[in-house]
Amino acid sequence: MPSHGKPLWFLLGLLPLLCGETFALEPTHWAFTPLKRPPVPAVESTAWVRNPIDAFILTALEENGLKHAPEADRATLARRLSFDLTGLPPSLEVQDRFLNDHAADAYERLVDRLLASPQYGERWAQHWLDLARYADTDGFEFDQARPDAWRYRDWVVDALNQDMPYDRFLRLQLAGDEIAPDDPAAFIATGFNRCYPDMVDLNDQGLRRQNALNDVTETTGLVFLGMTIGCARCHDHKFDPISQRDFFQLQAFFSPARFRDDYPIASPSDREAYEASERAREKATADVQAALLRLEAPARATLAPGDPPGLNDQIAAALRKAEAERTPAEVRMVYEALAKDRRIKPEAWSTALDPSQTQSRRELIAELGRLKAATPPPLPKARGLDETSPNAPPTFILRRGDYSAKGDEVQPAFPEALGSEGDAPPAVRPLPHSTGRRKALADWLARPDHPLTARVLVNRLWQHHFGRGIVATPSDFGTMGEEPSHPELLDWLACELSARGWGLKSMHRLIVTSATYRQSSRSDAEALAADPDDALLWRHGRMRLDGEALRDALLAVSGRLNPAQGGPPIFPELPDELTRLSNKGAVWPVSDQRLDRERRSLYVFVRRNLRYPFFEAFDRPDTNASCPRRAVTTIAPQALTLLNSRLANDAARDFAARIALEAGPDRDSQVDLAYQIAFARKPDDDERRTARTYFEQGGAVRRFCLALLNANEFLYVE
Repeated sequence: MPSHGKPLWFLLGLLPLLCGETFALEPTHWAFTPLKRPPVPAVESTAWVRNPIDAFILTALEENGLKHAPEADRATLARRLSFDLTGLPPSLEVQDRFLNDHAADAYERLVDRLLASPQYGERWAQHWLDLARYADTDGFEFDQARPDAWRYRDWVVDALNQDMPYDRFLRLQLAGDEIAPDDPAAFIATGFNRCYPDMVDLNDQGLRRQNALNDVTETTGLVFLGMTIGCARCHDHKFDPISQRDFFQLQAFFSPARFRDDYPIASPSDREAYEASERAREKATADVQAALLRLEAPARATLAPGDPPGLNDQIAAALRKAEAERTPAEVRMVYEALAKDRRIKPEAWSTALDPSQTQSRRELIAELGRLKAATPPPLPKARGLDETSPNAPPTFILRRGDYSAKGDEVQPAFPEALGSEGDAPPAVRPLPHSTGRRKALADWLARPDHPLTARVLVNRLWQHHFGRGIVATPSDFGTMGEEPSHPELLDWLACELSARGWGLKSMHRLIVTSATYRQSSRSDAEALAADPDDALLWRHGRMRLDGEALRDALLAVSGRLNPAQGGPPIFPELPDELTRLSNKGAVWPVSDQRLDRERRSLYVFVRRNLRYPFFEAFDRPDTNASCPRRAVTTIAPQALTLLNSRLANDAARDFAARIALEAGPDRDSQVDLAYQIAFARKPDDDERRTARTYFEQGGAVRRFCLALLNANEFLYVE
């Protein structure tokens, strides 16, 4: 069995810490060693091996005298694959097509269809957004909404569906504005760096910016390096070879960045059409204002001769021009200056103008109102990072992490432990409007020989397919993290990622077509005693649906799930007790249209200070920090929510209506269809008899459906 204990040198290394001293370990930790492809091991039971993954897993099993579980049945595999790859239960069409496909590659073709579906990007985007600490609000006391944050969420979905290579996926999020400065989508990608919680009303805006830089630096370390670099903000890392200087040298890559909320992302044609429309509206407005000025001129000369007081030179010069010589902007300035002339009381116009002039004046003012109301919505904007100059401001080490205690100035550099001796400084090449620093950081991270980037990423993929990573601490590959259960497999997968062009779908396919993934979850007493945590993967573990997948499953089986993708977030109904706390809808304005409220959970508004209660009951993470692995709890509110919530009961009602419509009046047919929809299988004889007895005693179909939705089999994936 693999040992997860700490070696003696590590325990001895704790002594200086206990004595209050700071120390750094030598960079000989396994995660910092160069990445090399190990050979695929030879195994005895070659018949079980479907691809190299299985050889690595089987080697460990054979060394420990354990046997793998048998392959799961087709119905189980269909449900497992569907939830893993799309976050949704398999539709009846998917089930029927797969279960009746007797070709040798039927399973592989199911995998390909699911990977090609647009729901794949929606499912796997949620995993990435957990890491990115995505939310639609700022957090803190006021928790203001971020109207354009969703554009980053949609970018992630699109990038995953297009199978954007991971090295480019990484590079665009760190430096899209430098890599593709003319591509609005590349700027949207940098929204990754703008997902931090933000105290916008902080008195010291310099401190606010420093807080953001600290968060971005820490999150970059956690997400891409799998390192707790943030622990070195105030002092050298207590356990890993990361110094405080390393932290601020990494921060120096981000220091020149401008934090933008108003970057225009319209296409050139849309921008041209918008500007042409605005010019036409401005000209029409100026024409009406000029007509009003002509109409009012004789009366104005009597009511208030001369220029109004307080004119600046620009307005005075425009006033001296002949009407025909004024530009639309000058007409507006003159009109607004004269309209504010306090020497003329509003009621004076009714006596200074005759009835026909008064009527004409009313009509012109009404036309101005119509033109103002016709203002088109502003061009779309996005949040992200950019820069304005090739020159960078200085970055300082902050003593004890204190913003007011500046120490030595530092230049951008990579953590010393992650580079070999003699490594050249970062190849920073300034661009016309930016320093090129973040691009240099992204290029370094995306190197195929980087010791951490690929290891961290493949471990995250593995974790979401098996419930536990090869490294069980997915954002801590340091000495305080767990050691890999299968180190050679981790390195083989990391090398395979770059060899396959960093394609994520290819890696998913490799993992889910392995015999290891296709095992059943059947327990074995001997294996359970030897390896109770299933670290050696002698079976496939059961995994509980997270809150988003569970809500989507409820909507899907009831036939109510709206598959529309993208766009601003939606607001499902809140429980009555929370509605009273939402400030009459200002905090949570429930979406007007039912179809909007029934879209996928990915699109539910993410408010930092008010998590959607259904998700909170099922362990939705705190969005104030990067979440590499969600907690999975078993608590009473989960059962109460599934039994009593409006969401679950509405789903049961519509589920009942669906099976009555699709199966007809025959109860046995309804029961068969209900099981097929909810569990992706037919009921067994005992289940049929139980259901028949229930209905013979007057049981309601809705309550029968609610019972199915509360079953463990609905909540868990085998």
